[in-house]
Amino acid sequence: MKKMICIILLLCFSQVSFSQTDADYEKLVEKVTNLINTKDVKSIYNLFSETLKKENSLENFEKSILAYQKELGKITSTEFWMEGELGNCYLLEFEQASMVLIIKLLPDNKISVFNIEEY
Repeated sequence: MKKMICIILLLCFSQVSFSQTDADYEKLVEKVTNLINTKDVKSIYNLFSETLKKENSLENFEKSILAYQKELGKITSTEFWMEGELGNCYLLEFEQASMVLIIKLLPDNKISVFNIEEY
């Protein structure tokens, strides 16, 4: 019985050590916000996992991000909204509207999910 409890505790602690923290997400969202506001889309794209890069070309990603900024203005604030099935959700306040950023990190801090959707 002691062995089983030790194994369960070990598995729980090992999961925590490989999980991304709230601080990791906060830093990332702040970085992404600054990069969007300065139109440095390529730097955001370089944070993507290889799988996400294969799903989204740099050209299409750049077009969509620049279109958001042209239509909605700069991001003025961000706020954690909730943790969802696809990742953490943040409310992005643009100058003209609000959007939701869904983002998920891998253990190596690469982005595996990146979606901006209407609020």
